Amino acid sequence: MEEFIQGKHFSITDPQGVNTVIYQVNKTEKEMAKNAPKYTVERLEFTEELIGEKKKKTFYVNEPKPEGNELVILSFAKEKVVVNVGLLEEDSVTISKKPIPMKFDNIYSEEEIEYKDVEYTPNLKRPISIIDPETTEEVKPILYFDEKTNEVRGKCKLKPYKTYFAFEIRESNN
Repeated sequence: MEEFIQGKHFSITDPQGVNTVIYQVNKTEKEMAKNAPKYTVERLEFTEELIGEKKKKTFYVNEPKPEGNELVILSFAKEKVVVNVGLLEEDSVTISKKPIPMKFDNIYSEEEIEYKDVEYTPNLKRPISIIDPETTEEVKPILYFDEKTNEVRGKCKLKPYKTYFAFEIRESNN
């Protein structure tokens, strides 16, 4: 019996000097949500092709949801990050005209530091992502088991004299 992977894809074109990455926001299933973060983020895989001086990126969503997939779109340029949100529905991506207010941190230290214990869901998804803005690569956490809380957690090692971009999806109080 053959197995088919169903998914969707969409493309964007980055101008020269801009590097866009996209994350899907996932709500944690109720059976896992007891002590886990309510939302997690998952970076979308993409392929890239050069078209002149621009980069065309095709992003892939492996498991499209019938109600749509919420997206966080981060466009890194020299010295700044443009944050936007979008929704993948049926065969289109709708991007907000007005960016939604978001809290994010730039992390900088003159000493090597370990940043924040990150909580994970039982299927090892996390609510926070720390990104190197120069390469747009994620800083991968080192996983460990916290015997006091009986949870899988993670810590990120951050290099000195380097700026990082961190964001986390949280539920709004209003």
